[in-house]
Amino acid sequence: MRPADPDDIDARFEALVAQFDEDEIRRMTAAAGTTSFAPARRRRPAVAAAIAGLVVLLGLVVVLRPDVLEKLGVVRPSAAGGGGEDVVVSGPVVARPGPVLTPIPDGEEGLFDHGPVPAPSAGPFAGTPATGYADGEQGLVMPAAQALGGLTEEEVGQALLRVRRLLSAAHLDPATVRGERPEAFARLLHPRQREAFLRRLGDGGSTGTRSWLFSLAPGTAEPVGDVVKVSGETTIAKRAGGGVTITADYLFVHPVSRPGAPLIVARVVEHHRSEFSAYQENGRLVVWLATDNSTLFGANCDANDGFVHPRFPGDPQGARPSGEPVDPYDRVSGLSGVSDGPRCPAALGT
Repeated sequence: MRPADPDDIDARFEALVAQFDEDEIRRMTAAAGTTSFAPARRRRPAVAAAIAGLVVLLGLVVVLRPDVLEKLGVVRPSAAGGGGEDVVVSGPVVARPGPVLTPIPDGEEGLFDHGPVPAPSAGPFAGTPATGYADGEQGLVMPAAQALGGLTEEEVGQALLRVRRLLSAAHLDPATVRGERPEAFARLLHPRQREAFLRRLGDGGSTGTRSWLFSLAPGTAEPVGDVVKVSGETTIAKRAGGGVTITADYLFVHPVSRPGAPLIVARVVEHHRSEFSAYQENGRLVVWLATDNSTLFGANCDANDGFVHPRFPGDPQGARPSGEPVDPYDRVSGLSGVSDGPRCPAALGT
């Protein structure tokens, strides 16, 4: 220990502290926090002097050398980086994480159906139920073929295979998804239905047939990667008048990005339901698309051209989604009767 210098505060402090060992400092600190002071008339002079000395010592330690008590676990520096007051504690300091808060969108923006933008490294489906869905055609699972409605097992199997190919061509074919001419889908239609489909392909409104497909409006978005997630089921039942009715009910989750901006990623969830009739006509098997309905989540609502116009964070609001917000991934109860519901409902997020 260096010689005491009257003007050297550190030296005077060390001389003072040297009279106490670390255990004694801890005992005195604990005593300072728990001692109950009796009324002045009852105090003994020796006790009062001891307490006064203890208070003086503690004050010197806190003011001049708080690092000593910090090492002993007695003083925790303030978190303000010197701007706040030190906190005196009586036990070990344990770091505890603060609460993690999820920002809530202001106003009605929270009702829009775009989800958070995922980090590219996490994949475009990160944080959604779609991570557990099958990839592409693997999700289009058909029931086992059986003789039904006057059709043989082989004929029912052929009808199911044609339905699977039609669904894939309408919702997964790369050219169709990019908004190009849907040649693959058209080839699979019955010749009479094919002619009507192609004739009305460019029509808008309810008579247009582009809405039978998932086709991105040209110049609005680009597919991200080559995987579309698929989940759902196909059922088959006997058809009145002969043959069978095949019902397809699927979710297709399409990741998309802005043209030229691959880091701006969003998801469009399509809840698709369609019915196909399969029957014999002049000794030949006919597969006919009877009804076709799709509900879109994550798309703009004001387009009426049959194309899909994805909505990205920061886009102008445009037409409002309709109805109460629903879970787009809840295929069973999220939209009961998709054919009767709005094509562009509000969603909790995609």
